[in-house]
Amino acid sequence: MTYYKIISLNLTLAGLVIFAMLNSGCSSPEETHKAAVEKWHEERVERLKEDRGWLKLAGLYWLDEGEQSFGDASHHPVNFPEGSILQDAGKITLDGENGLITLAPAEDGLFTIGDEKLIGSLTFPVANSPEFEHGRIAFTFIERGDWVGLRLYDQQSPIYTGFKGIERFPVDFNAQVIATLVPHDEETTVPIVNILGQVSNDLSPGVLHFEYKGEEFTLTALDASEGARLFLIIGDLTNRTNTFGGGRFMYVDNPGPNGQVKLDFNMLYNPPCAFTDHTTCPLPPPENRLNTAIEAGEKRYQR
Repeated sequence: MTYYKIISLNLTLAGLVIFAMLNSGCSSPEETHKAAVEKWHEERVERLKEDRGWLKLAGLYWLDEGEQSFGDASHHPVNFPEGSILQDAGKITLDGENGLITLAPAEDGLFTIGDEKLIGSLTFPVANSPEFEHGRIAFTFIERGDWVGLRLYDQQSPIYTGFKGIERFPVDFNAQVIATLVPHDEETTVPIVNILGQVSNDLSPGVLHFEYKGEEFTLTALDASEGARLFLIIGDLTNRTNTFGGGRFMYVDNPGPNGQVKLDFNMLYNPPCAFTDHTTCPLPPPENRLNTAIEAGEKRYQR
């Protein structure tokens, strides 16, 4: 799950709390916690705005087997944003049987790969796609099950230029709970459905047990790609009203020796598909759709 790693923040909550204590001069646990959450949110927004952040994702074009043309002219199957490239920029050929793509630009030097200009055509494995850059745009190729797509980033994406911030619930000190991870007896995978209806079987280290608002709940945890954290896809009753309908994400540290870990629901955040239609977000598994309203974290993004 590539996007897990992209979205996961480098600083742990503990590190953020220490930062806040050293820099904010807070005098109470509530104020210190609020400063840490605000710091976390600022860093999250900056990540969204990065050159390869979700706000600059401007296209996801699923490829057909064989040859297809691309450019900014409307007749191309792969139609780039207007003014971002030549009207007729070249051809893309998908050889799905052998897992290969051939990119044939209309002009030598139209694209760069790193610091090198691309001269002629290039054939490469879908699973090891380079990134191609031209002016304000960049693109690469991704796999989702049997589907192969071109993922395009644009520094002038309307989603980025029109971004006005993310509305959140007020930071709630009581939206923190201590959970206990009960490991699975054997290696376990969980079927995760994405918004395209595709199913992946993702490793789960165990189930988190916790109490919230006087009730007992569980959440199935998934392995984060970098291994040091757990990834949670959570649905709750607010998804029907003022949070994203497809649930929200959260990362937490791996539990300590006693199996316990803090869940801070103030750090529930919108998946990429809340901002753009050009993503393939996973949805909460049925067991992670909680029959309670978690009024903490990010609210539904208003496009």
